[in-house]
Amino acid sequence: MDLRCRKTNCVFNHKLTCTAKSVKISDKTVCTDYIHEKGKGGADFSKMIFTKNTPEIADYKHLKDMCLKCDAKCLFNRDCHCIANGITVNMSSNDTPKCMTFMKP
Repeated sequence: MDLRCRKTNCVFNHKLTCTAKSVKISDKTVCTDYIHEKGKGGADFSKMIFTKNTPEIADYKHLKDMCLKCDAKCLFNRDCHCIANGITVNMSSNDTPKCMTFMKP
């Protein structure tokens, strides 16, 4: 599993990749393990993706030991575990860390 995250001010975020040992996505598709780290992160990198100043992104790393629990009614949810090859957590309009890989079944 590859877990990308654009919540750059999260304690688990390293170069737009999540380093948490486990992650839980709520029934509202919110990452409940997000922990704000004061002074970390800042700019919304989504605006920089197609510019000369692209953000540094960690290399793909298969997180075989990642435990990704999910309570959302999602196509990738099997017995409260995510079976997607990877997910992306992004900022929603109210700055909530939401799973963007969510698909209605």
